[in-house]
Amino acid sequence: MGQLIVLLEIGRECLFCSPDINISGKESMMSDVKNGQINCGGNAAAPLSKRQFRDEREDRISYLPEELITRIFDRLPIHDVARTSILSRAWRNFWPEYPVVALDREFNSRLTSSKEITTHKSEFIKAFKMIISSHTGPIQKFNLYTTPVLRHWSIHQGIIRQLSGKGVKEIYLYFEKLEVYPLSPALFDCHKLTRLFLHHCIVGPSIDTRSFTNLTEVLLSAISFPRDMTFGTQLQVLYLRNCIGIEHLTPQFISGNHLRRLFIVTSTTIEWKWFQSTTKLKFLGLALKASNSNIKGASKLIELLSKIPHFSNLSLDGTTLEVFGPPPPDLARPATKAIELRISTLTVFRLKMHNFCQILNLVYIIRSCPNLEDICIMLALERVKSSTPEESTIDNYFASLDSKDMCLDQLQTVKIKGIQYSRFVQNFIKLLLASSPSLKVISLSCNTKITSLEDKLKIKRDLRKIHRLSLDAQVIWC
Repeated sequence: MGQLIVLLEIGRECLFCSPDINISGKESMMSDVKNGQINCGGNAAAPLSKRQFRDEREDRISYLPEELITRIFDRLPIHDVARTSILSRAWRNFWPEYPVVALDREFNSRLTSSKEITTHKSEFIKAFKMIISSHTGPIQKFNLYTTPVLRHWSIHQGIIRQLSGKGVKEIYLYFEKLEVYPLSPALFDCHKLTRLFLHHCIVGPSIDTRSFTNLTEVLLSAISFPRDMTFGTQLQVLYLRNCIGIEHLTPQFISGNHLRRLFIVTSTTIEWKWFQSTTKLKFLGLALKASNSNIKGASKLIELLSKIPHFSNLSLDGTTLEVFGPPPPDLARPATKAIELRISTLTVFRLKMHNFCQILNLVYIIRSCPNLEDICIMLALERVKSSTPEESTIDNYFASLDSKDMCLDQLQTVKIKGIQYSRFVQNFIKLLLASSPSLKVISLSCNTKITSLEDKLKIKRDLRKIHRLSLDAQVIWC
């Protein structure tokens, strides 16, 4: 009875609060019920017979739309989702066909809340078998949160083996305690598996010589690789966050690989030779650690990426620009002919506007991208300082630049977020406005509100005075 009340409350909340369901309020539904009709978001239902009307009043939950039932399931723990089949005849088939099975942290907590730790493993296996046996349909997504008690490899092997016959497409494995996890051979039997997420483990070598056949997306967080490994030839998206030993993924980057999106976040190294064979890459995101030991500079990165024919989107953070180091003097000079990079979108986040090395590499990369259409820069939050020697160096650098050396014929939109209006912002906007004949808008978003009317008017006057190569260019201050 308690579960039914919970479900009804969730259903009521979704019915009367969701903007996607066309019911104006409780009175609307009650009016329809009194008139022998029910309207649950869409066309009004046909009038009900007296018997149907009586059943409707007694079992209102059976007539919820399927979309709403799915939303209810999304909000419930897996224990309760599995029990919903006994609530109503109409609900009997929803759980067996529900595409998500999540044995998450809450699932483990409920198993151990009132039981001895020694019985946790047996209780987990018992609960899993009960859930899987009652779920007769395919499983699209499976989440598993592993506690130290459940870290035994045979448990995962048995779980994955049962999933392989369910047509699972996405598997997420979370490990509470760092441990060695050999890839289960049963994973290779999941022939429809396209997405794999691993968190907090040491990926050991598989005892199986097979490889993934349809895996297209792999997300790895806090993973250590002690040996060489690969995720198959069909991989298109690879996300590496805080991973160690990523050089052991070099076999993944053999000639002819299909990788299109690559993210390397908070890594201590980067393998430049990966880009020599990754000819289908379209997006690259780099957020490297300051202690990176294998950096060869922004010029090397641009040289490698310029040889990838369809590469179009580059995302970097300020720290990466800094660990690149300053470009060689001949490349930093405005008149130097740089290697052209054929990208249309450049995103830079956590940029420090008072860091000369970061600014130098930013301008160098922009100069190297004549096909740029969109630039998005998110500035790091910095304390406002009075004039510093480095700020004077940045001012002198911008003064030495000639807009004729910045060929940005395709640039249309620029977004700068989190700014504190300064000479750098003014000089940077001045450079872009003088170099972009197709520019439509520069949007400036301030991280602190400027309350002084005098300051606002001064900023607007300064922006209005800047020469614009594009007659349509607007500067919007938010």
